[in-house]
Amino acid sequence: MQKKKIRLEIRLSEEEARVFQNKAESYGGNVSAMVRDAVRRFDDKRTRGKLMAMEGLLQYYKKYQQQLSWLGGNFNQCMHRANELALADELNESYFRSVIMPEVQTAVKTIRGIKAELDAMHDNLEQT
Repeated sequence: MQKKKIRLEIRLSEEEARVFQNKAESYGGNVSAMVRDAVRRFDDKRTRGKLMAMEGLLQYYKKYQQQLSWLGGNFNQCMHRANELALADELNESYFRSVIMPEVQTAVKTIRGIKAELDAMHDNLEQT
């Protein structure tokens, strides 16, 4: 273990000093050990990368919020109409194939695209 000879002085408010003391309890009350450990663990570049990734994620959610709302509304209308027709015993195969299935396929394609982008963002977050 290397001998510690250099002493740094910092100025704190009383409240900040209490916070330091409380946090240092898990270091046996040794504020110096706590500060050394905090500095060792601090990675400014990594923190900036995570903040940038979080900003990207926020933009992603804003981008798709409207699209998902539209998709949900259309899908709900389609299923409501199909249910009405089925209850009236009027749901024929032609309507199912020409109206319902294209809506379902569009919904599934959109959801898969969103999932792929979300997976890519998740992978990016894990790498930063």
